[in-house]
Amino acid sequence: MRQVAIAIFALLLASVGRAQDSTASKVLIPLIVTDSHKELVSGLKPSSLVVSERKSAVTEIDLLHGLDLPLELGLLIDTSGSERDYGHMNEILAGAKDFVNHIVRGPEDRVFFLTFAATTQATAWLKKEQLNGVSLDVKLGRGTALYDSLAMACKERMGPRDWNHPTRRVLVIISDGDDNLSHITRDEAVSQALMSGVVIFAVDTHIFGNPGRGDRVLAYWAKVSGGEFFAGFTPKEIPKTFSRVMALSEGTYFARYVPPASNDRVHEVEVKAAPKEKLEISYPRKYLWVR
Repeated sequence: MRQVAIAIFALLLASVGRAQDSTASKVLIPLIVTDSHKELVSGLKPSSLVVSERKSAVTEIDLLHGLDLPLELGLLIDTSGSERDYGHMNEILAGAKDFVNHIVRGPEDRVFFLTFAATTQATAWLKKEQLNGVSLDVKLGRGTALYDSLAMACKERMGPRDWNHPTRRVLVIISDGDDNLSHITRDEAVSQALMSGVVIFAVDTHIFGNPGRGDRVLAYWAKVSGGEFFAGFTPKEIPKTFSRVMALSEGTYFARYVPPASNDRVHEVEVKAAPKEKLEISYPRKYLWVR
């Protein structure tokens, strides 16, 4: 894991030159906080958290709630040949559209759909009133370029995080995690996600045999970005899975604070529960800070 962390750190540094400058004074760290029963915690207070960078405590923290921020949502749907073999594409598409119709509500909320196999097809950003007329390219094809597709979603749709404009940035990836055509690695792909400040919810469609490399890739992306990985996917689980993703996204808190003085562009952050607090916290371990 240390080697992986170093690799991601190096990839982020290599990508800094492509990031846009920002004059914001505060960073925004997404936090999914649950109790010992895996239930989302409501009414979270800054005193319940211990936030640090480079072992230096951050003392002045504001907490924003996910529902109070505009939503920027991307749905990445695998349409490769393996998905055809699983035979539940129609259920996935129906569940995804229902999910989007429920979670995209506010006037500033927006969403895009991206389907991928050997190549990637993405819609433009869509507002609530535009969803009825959207159609997806669901031609099932051979080969999978998952890593390239994640990078495209982050670079060409999300873009670098704008600290002056706080938003709730979410990517939902529906795939078995396999990749055999991308031009970049899994770590190069996730470095783009960290630059964009997105939280990844990965829904694993693999249903045959034992978990493989693809499952591990999806679980890793979710963990690094502060999201959640959903395994054991079946058509019957689709509504339940999307409902959980919606609850986690809307229940996310954001820790907002001025980063400790540092010349580094890539900041490592640690968030723990305060003493006597029994909390589980998911959050991105790194973020790109460009003044």
